[in-house]
Amino acid sequence: MISRQQRQLLERVGGVPSLALASMLGCIAAATVPIVFLLCGVIVDILAAPAQAAGKRFGQFLPNLRSWLPADLSPLAQVSLTLAIALGIVLLQVVCLYLFYRRIQVVAVELEAAVMERMWDHSRRLAVVRTLSGQQTALVDGLEYHLPRVRASLSRWWRASPRHIVQLVACLVLACLITPLLALLTIVAAAIVILVYRTLDRYRRTRLPVVRERATQRRHQVMALSLQGPLLESVHTDVDIQANFREQLAAYRKEAVRSLASSAWKTPLVLALAGLLSCLFVFLVSIQILRAENNLTLAGCLTFLLCCAGVAVSAIRLQRSGRELRSVQTASEDLLRFLSLPADTLPVIEARQPKLVSRDVTLEHVTVQDSSGRKLLENVSTQFVPGKLYGVVATQRLQASALMELLLGIGRPVSGRMLIDDTSVSDIEPAALKRLGIWVADSGPLVTASVESNLLGDGKTSQAVNLMDALRAARATDAVQRLPDAAATLVTPGDDRFLPDTPFRLGIARARLREASIIVLEEPAARVDNKTEQETIEAIRSLVNSRAITVLLPQRLTTLRQCDQIILLHEHQIADTGTHAELLQRCDLYRHLNYVRFSPLRHVTV
Repeated sequence: MISRQQRQLLERVGGVPSLALASMLGCIAAATVPIVFLLCGVIVDILAAPAQAAGKRFGQFLPNLRSWLPADLSPLAQVSLTLAIALGIVLLQVVCLYLFYRRIQVVAVELEAAVMERMWDHSRRLAVVRTLSGQQTALVDGLEYHLPRVRASLSRWWRASPRHIVQLVACLVLACLITPLLALLTIVAAAIVILVYRTLDRYRRTRLPVVRERATQRRHQVMALSLQGPLLESVHTDVDIQANFREQLAAYRKEAVRSLASSAWKTPLVLALAGLLSCLFVFLVSIQILRAENNLTLAGCLTFLLCCAGVAVSAIRLQRSGRELRSVQTASEDLLRFLSLPADTLPVIEARQPKLVSRDVTLEHVTVQDSSGRKLLENVSTQFVPGKLYGVVATQRLQASALMELLLGIGRPVSGRMLIDDTSVSDIEPAALKRLGIWVADSGPLVTASVESNLLGDGKTSQAVNLMDALRAARATDAVQRLPDAAATLVTPGDDRFLPDTPFRLGIARARLREASIIVLEEPAARVDNKTEQETIEAIRSLVNSRAITVLLPQRLTTLRQCDQIILLHEHQIADTGTHAELLQRCDLYRHLNYVRFSPLRHVTV
């Protein structure tokens, strides 16, 4: 039942974790179902003839199971013993089902985690040839939408198979042992009902879109007449207008009834077929029971009916699980398509590594695409030089992120050239390119470690800058000294002991310690007081020097005004460049974005 795409997806993540234990528990739980049905029949047999000794057979191929009970026990004692056995079997079934469901969920979550890990690893390798922004849509869709659906559908299928297959076969075998003829007739009757139902439903589904389209058209015509009524009175008489309206309304009524009543036949038809077949079944059972030479008893009939119900439940469960599994085939294909994207295709230059001092970064007609081939940047040409604070403003955030990631050495242009110190990035080993830049996010970013470890990292920091000097330049000294153990204090991502902007300033301190050649900053968007905002601006300006290229994604108007040059991206291209004042004067798009995104009035609520 699992499709080829789903099997390939499972193979890409190393296969499915072991389901042997879960399958065994499910089969045990399924095998107990017909046993419980038999015990129900035994109880009915005891209650139906309390004074009768073991006589008639339980079914055509089954002996009288009542004879297996001790003969010296009273009927009430026999019922009690049978109930105790049934209760023990039900408890065994409950335990097996609990362990079975738990194991299935564990396997499903392990599979989901394996796919997540595989996608994370593949995303890192794709970043060598593609930007992270180019994968964002595929990653978000895969992790938030496709993967949960695939995990849920596989989990339901594993819960249904092989457990319900075993239950279906076991109940069917028991029904055939009781009365093969009735079992065969029941199977034929069920097949007829299903065939008729599916045939009529297929016919309905074929005609339903046409009927609904007609009803929609008639509704629109009625709406148009309602809106144009006064205007039509200047052209036609009231009688003609009313006649036309009633005609369209009657046509809509007819088509709407046909559309909404297209499924009205389902329940009556199923009830009619079920009633007819039930009457036939009761008639045949009556013949079997009333004939003296027949071995079928009332208890056998009850067990047979329970078996039929068990077969029906298992068949429905398998059919629904299989249909749900088929419904996520597209989601599986999308996940497989992402994991099949070629990665690590860039040549690695080991013989010569240019000495990079990052005098400037030049982009010449650069184009960047996402994993679906859609353009994020198109024919972008610009230059970044040290000693300036560059601000990047884009109508779509992915465009700005793609440009920032290129500067950090994440991804390569699809076309065009990116030069660092007149050296093409295609001639630079990716690891060496990544070492040039550092990312400063609004959250730092921080990891669970001491403040000192967060700033120093692996110890590969400049010897010319010490920790306290970096904190002082980043305006973060007071925030660190207020911690219990100062720089030795253990902090975590999102630590609530930090005031707004403090994690961002710690990221700035880290950038000063690393003395990176390319610094990309993503300013926090949260509102702060004027004093805090000014201190953050001073911390950002402290990074601007003749040895580093500093690029900022501004979120606040005061910071935007501090940028020496602003690059405006629109429709995947550079729309304009200049200072804040120059762009306000000559660019309508920039004025609009400045008002929508950076105006303080946008935070005012009336």
